[in-house]
Amino acid sequence: MLWVDWSYFGEGPLREPFFDDEVQNCLRRPFNRLFRYATPITRLPDCLKANRHLQPDGFIFHMSRCGSTLVSQMLGGLPGSIVVSEAGPIDTVVNARGVCSDLSEDDHALWLRWMIGTFGQARRGDEQLFIVKLDSWHTRNLALFRRAFPDVPWIFLYRDPVEVMVSHLRRPGMQMVPALVGAEHLGLNPSDAWQAPAMYCAQVLARICEPVSRLEALDGGLLINYRQLPTAVLTSIMPHFGIAADNNARAVLSKIASRDAKIPGLAFADDSVAKQHEASTHVRDLARTWLDSHYRQLEANRLGAATVCGVSNHTLNGRAIADMADL
Repeated sequence: MLWVDWSYFGEGPLREPFFDDEVQNCLRRPFNRLFRYATPITRLPDCLKANRHLQPDGFIFHMSRCGSTLVSQMLGGLPGSIVVSEAGPIDTVVNARGVCSDLSEDDHALWLRWMIGTFGQARRGDEQLFIVKLDSWHTRNLALFRRAFPDVPWIFLYRDPVEVMVSHLRRPGMQMVPALVGAEHLGLNPSDAWQAPAMYCAQVLARICEPVSRLEALDGGLLINYRQLPTAVLTSIMPHFGIAADNNARAVLSKIASRDAKIPGLAFADDSVAKQHEASTHVRDLARTWLDSHYRQLEANRLGAATVCGVSNHTLNGRAIADMADL
């Protein structure tokens, strides 16, 4: 059985790039330092009945280091929004069958609906939009999310594999540290964790992309390449999630897009060229061996879907902030 720890967040919106940062801020409050409240996960339905909550309007899946934080920060800046980014409790529920071996697939989906519903609680009263950004390795559990939320649209963000690898080799993400995210959660063998960092990184990214690249039908999904950002937030992602934007919202989006998503105090600076220059021949060879086929398939599926929808892919000019003037 899983237990849920509760903390008092007050009525303020979630503003940190990642949910765990929100938790750390919350735990500094005297009330949360003095009192602890925990319930078994099976009590969540009672909580949901007693408190108004939103159903998710969209899920953000991603390759990692590909603009997903930018997207979540932009959507989180819209009035009345709840945007939960990479929340640890969701990851715990996703991996629950590794702890609760007798948990059926249907009950697993039910637990996931309960947990995500809890994050959608209306704490201020004006909430009308609820988006969940997931951890990158949750693509391995796409079927679970579709079982739990068959009608909720989702997107998958991805980027040139060479640039993603360089980012992780500069500063490894959790999924690149086997002690933090076990290889088994990524579809790898424990022995794979002993490989050289660049090799392990390439295999992890391949495992993340594989479930999406091999889909015969996206079934409510939308593929977004990093090069399409930030323009695609307004032109593609928001319509896909059923979100309309007025002029005030456009101004908010433009302002957020001009800042660094993970360090909002800094201005955005595109580092794609620098990462391409930094990539060694070895990194390029690994990307070609493990990731090229997935990237090419994702691009083919994205361009094919856009053609079917009548969208010209040549109008997307990358992540130039100047493009935001057209929003």
